[in-house]
Amino acid sequence: MKTLADRLLTKTTPGPAGCVIWTGKTNSNGYARLVINGRAVNAHRIAYEQFVGPIPEGHTVGRTCHQVDLSCKGGVTCLHRRCINPGHLFVMTTAEAGKSGRSYGGTLTTRTHCKHGHPFDEANTQVSKTGVRQCRTCRRAWARDAKLRSTERAEQRKQAFGALYAAQQGFVTGVVLSEVRDRNFALAEDLTAEAFIRAWKAWPKCRATTDAQVRAWLRTIARHTVIDHYRVKRNTVESAADPMAWQYANQPVEQSGGCYSVRSGRQLTSA
Repeated sequence: MKTLADRLLTKTTPGPAGCVIWTGKTNSNGYARLVINGRAVNAHRIAYEQFVGPIPEGHTVGRTCHQVDLSCKGGVTCLHRRCINPGHLFVMTTAEAGKSGRSYGGTLTTRTHCKHGHPFDEANTQVSKTGVRQCRTCRRAWARDAKLRSTERAEQRKQAFGALYAAQQGFVTGVVLSEVRDRNFALAEDLTAEAFIRAWKAWPKCRATTDAQVRAWLRTIARHTVIDHYRVKRNTVESAADPMAWQYANQPVEQSGGCYSVRSGRQLTSA
């Protein structure tokens, strides 16, 4: 029975600069893959474990051949992704892998200017919590643009809802008026205003695209507004105001006598 080492060696061929190129299956990114017990794993990791030693927890395997070959542009066609030569393999943490060599993360640490040409000097550079350098000029420009876009969206939303109110105010008033008791016009006006306040808050989530859908949406809001009004009224106990509660409110206060407590009616003296 073939060992893992035998399986690795039977699917390789010599490559340039001492590389041992994998000739077996690769994944969509061009990395060597070996099937073990029905599960595809990275062949270069198996090669490191078979010929060098175990890979520590939280570490990944890199290739020195790719780091030194400046002519290689990387990507799916990179020949080094299929190299499983144990002498070209080394372990490093995932954080180190993101900042090492000619990877995207690695090039960020060596750049002198951002992609818009602003220098990464002391005054123009800030470091994020993840340790990534960021251009202050670009961040300020992004913040200004974001604020401008937010203002434009808010104005568009306001104009759109204003048009909706002008077109549907009469319809909502009719729905509310048909739901209130005794056709109370004053109450209907108040509840119509409340219904449109609720519609304004729910406006960003409205997915209605036709007039019929908009009216159905507003009809639901209007009916629930009336229902909630009567529910609150039914559960609220009204009690007459206590005529004695404010009996001292309008009494004059003597200059030498301190002041009166409105709650208790007792005169308070200064300490």
